Amino acid sequence: MKNTVMGNNHGVLYCKYQNFKGAKEPPLIAGRRDRGPPRARDNGTAMFVGGDWARHREKHGILVLEPKNPIKPFNSLPTTTANMFLKPYKIKSNNTLKNSEKKQLAQRVQDEFPNASEETCKLLVPSKAAVSWLRLTTHSGAAAAALVVDGVPLLLEVDGRLLPTAPALWRAPSLVPIITIHAPVLSKLQNGAPLYLPGVEIPPQGVGFPMFARGAALAVCTQDNAAAAAVGWAASASVDMILKVTGVVLEPVHIFGDLLCREPKFNKILRPSLPPPSYSNSPVHAAPSVTTLQPACVVKEEWPSLGRPARAPAPAPAAAPEPPRVNEPQIIPDRIEAVEDRLGDDIADMHLDNDEDEMEEEDGFPTDMDALLQYCLLSFIKLDAKKIELPLKTNLLYRNHLVPLCPPNRTLDVKKSSYKKMSKFLDAMQKEGLLEVREIEKGVDAVVALSPSHPLVAAHRPPRRAAPPAPASATEYRPPRVAEMFCVTAAVLELFAPLKKGTAVSAADVRGTLTEYVKTRSLASPGDRGAVGLDPVLAKICGRNAQETMKWEELMSAVQGKMTACTEMRFADGTVKTNKSKLEPVKMQVATRSGNKKVTLVSNLESFGLSLPELSKVCQHGVAASCGVTRAPGAAADQLMVQGDQTYFIAKLLIEKYGLPKKFVEGADKALKKKNK
Repeated sequence: MKNTVMGNNHGVLYCKYQNFKGAKEPPLIAGRRDRGPPRARDNGTAMFVGGDWARHREKHGILVLEPKNPIKPFNSLPTTTANMFLKPYKIKSNNTLKNSEKKQLAQRVQDEFPNASEETCKLLVPSKAAVSWLRLTTHSGAAAAALVVDGVPLLLEVDGRLLPTAPALWRAPSLVPIITIHAPVLSKLQNGAPLYLPGVEIPPQGVGFPMFARGAALAVCTQDNAAAAAVGWAASASVDMILKVTGVVLEPVHIFGDLLCREPKFNKILRPSLPPPSYSNSPVHAAPSVTTLQPACVVKEEWPSLGRPARAPAPAPAAAPEPPRVNEPQIIPDRIEAVEDRLGDDIADMHLDNDEDEMEEEDGFPTDMDALLQYCLLSFIKLDAKKIELPLKTNLLYRNHLVPLCPPNRTLDVKKSSYKKMSKFLDAMQKEGLLEVREIEKGVDAVVALSPSHPLVAAHRPPRRAAPPAPASATEYRPPRVAEMFCVTAAVLELFAPLKKGTAVSAADVRGTLTEYVKTRSLASPGDRGAVGLDPVLAKICGRNAQETMKWEELMSAVQGKMTACTEMRFADGTVKTNKSKLEPVKMQVATRSGNKKVTLVSNLESFGLSLPELSKVCQHGVAASCGVTRAPGAAADQLMVQGDQTYFIAKLLIEKYGLPKKFVEGADKALKKKNK
């Protein structure tokens, strides 16, 4: 008996075989190509688990198996991209993506990753989030780029190819194949070592192991946690990994815990704790179907049902033994039945999911998008008509009031309705007498009146408004509290004893110490309640003669003038940072872009410990305008960019909500005098 694999040319397998007479165990026809091995059957057909084989042919004793979708080979692995972020890198530019650029990038994700669905693209490139494109230069001089969404890097561009980061695979784990490694191996990867085959967990006989070509994007997770921990390029094809015992498997590009994850400009990235991974339970790489390589007459018992109910094998009638067939594959029954059992469970689960979807259609909520829009509007009028402040801009009505009232398991999208635009929908509702819409500014429409007594509203039964989840408040951005402080110097050391030189005290503490000093020494002027008599210590600090008098405010200013001004930042996690250098104030500038469009540029925010991505989200929701993070040519730090003249909102946000002292916001008084338009 012979069964020799002659070669593997980009997914086309060549196998030479002879008769199997006398063999203890029927052999496989050929090795793996995509998601599993083809299995020999006793009727001359071959059963392939997972993947689509177009045809097979036999020529001079050579069996050729050709897949419908052969794996695209990569000529070579990138040599300059291994461990790109283990050493410091430089950010060359940081640009906010336009909506058109987001759509192009989402389409590119779908083109480069076959497993990327439309929902996956929306998760990775959301249209309503702060999305920026960073161009980087690594320590070795290689050029790269990173897509950052709300302060989290999700995609990398390396050598013209996209590669998801570990946080991206936490959101979309089916984007690229993920293999499991032994837990201690991760620390080796974090130290710069490549991944070798002995560190990979291979399932018995390779069942369920994901299939990929050399040079394809590949991720790894650990035995104790299914969350992706490293991403890179496959140094070996999956076929070679199953057949070999040594060799390099992965050239890592990005590893959880590298400098990309610890970038100060990004949000804090923590690896989630997921259940241990399992190849057999992976829905991504499981076999979706059973395909034959050659049409044949198959009896009913040979192809049992794939449903969940148990199969009762029919007793086979007694028949004369057939002579062994020559040069024909034989069946491997134990392996086939195991695969069919697993496939039966998967397909039955799919039927159950479909039943659940059908039940959701009958939950009492409208399924038509036009009716769903009207349902949300009626719910809004019934619940909020008496307490909402009018006029209400139409864009805020849709985003902040109608979308939150959408029933569960539904998605409200006015573009998928027959109206296509919110203005047309509101015109139709105005004709129904439900509301009144007017143009309050040029090009800006707003709802100016609602009709809660309308018969449709009276007969409508709105859903119960769910209370906001508790964790949401815990994740709300809490900026550091910034306070102006003064450091004790040698000139005032005697006044502030027993404090040491360099100790930071607040302005209130300076006033309290000075007041206590004056009271204990009875230095208050009896003839003038607002004056203080100077003793030798105060006279030396103020540069005056003893026995002279000074006004309280003059004395306070003189003492503070002899101290070093500093800034204290108290972060939400309890850490305190004191900056003893002079900080430039936050600067707000209204600039004009093409088409006479105004934008507000805010710089020096990061000096006060403020996170630009988080501030961008807050401003985006607060003013209902596009926001982003950008960097001016030649500037040393990023700046916040908000559409329109938003100096009033930003000044009020920084001073009143975040507690930033007014002296640290340049032009705050002028901005706060503006009307909030």
